[in-house]
Amino acid sequence: MDIQQLRYFLAVADELHFGKAAERLHITASPLSRRVRELEQELGRDLFIREHHHVELTQFGEVFRGRAQDAVSVFDGLRRLPDEHLDVPRCRIGAAPLAPAVVLDRVLETYHRVVPDADLPVTLAPSAETLVMLSADRIDLAVVHLPVDTDGVESLLLSRAPYAVAMRSDDDLADRSSLRLRDLRRRQVLVTSAKVHPQVMGETRSALLEAGVTRLVQLPHNDVVQMAAHVLRTGALSLTVMGADTPATRIFAPPHFTVVPLDEPTLVLRAGMAWRAGAESRVPGLRSVVESLRTRYGTRPMSP
Repeated sequence: MDIQQLRYFLAVADELHFGKAAERLHITASPLSRRVRELEQELGRDLFIREHHHVELTQFGEVFRGRAQDAVSVFDGLRRLPDEHLDVPRCRIGAAPLAPAVVLDRVLETYHRVVPDADLPVTLAPSAETLVMLSADRIDLAVVHLPVDTDGVESLLLSRAPYAVAMRSDDDLADRSSLRLRDLRRRQVLVTSAKVHPQVMGETRSALLEAGVTRLVQLPHNDVVQMAAHVLRTGALSLTVMGADTPATRIFAPPHFTVVPLDEPTLVLRAGMAWRAGAESRVPGLRSVVESLRTRYGTRPMSP
């Protein structure tokens, strides 16, 4: 057995539902079920009673759950051991490349002010991957798109960015001062992969469909350059985010592109920081950083 199998088993033990556990782990149900079966075969005992629309732990599964939780806790503690024996305070930060750069800047500037000698290594990955790293204790702080629905994770809103519509400069809509979602009906609209952040992309997709925008093209990536090429070659529209510090703003630029603001006040891209509950007492400076950012930007923790 390996530590990943134990994490898979514990997720199913918590949810008592393979589908929900798979969503929580950001994988599909099939490999999750297979890995749990392999674990049961190695142990020679069933961990779950599987019935139609019903899953529960066996008596042995209950015992194994406690031991597995202890094992995962000890394993995760090994990752923290170097940080606990450093002369320099350290906070491992994960950040989503497509999140507004100002959010990461605010976090880093505040951290350096609160803990001037802190070591702040940054790992870049999409929001969904970054949150997995946070839950697995591979990072201490995540700068991601919000909301966050991960159990045991708290978050703080630091940025709200309005959406806009990117198009070719010769598009019929290019001379508009603003657009509503209903103006995009009967047009082909590109949306990035839901893997970037399933909840955020799900909310955006629902808003489009409710407005009657049904010709959605789900791209298998979140590559802004490829999206721009798609817009340029096919005449499709693309939702993007307003803001001078976003990669999309620099790519969807004149003379080939026009970006028109989207007049939908309730549809905004939120970003901020997330951390595991209780980490404030363990990660050097984290409590002070959270309090400072909360005071300075007047935001409150967002509930999962």
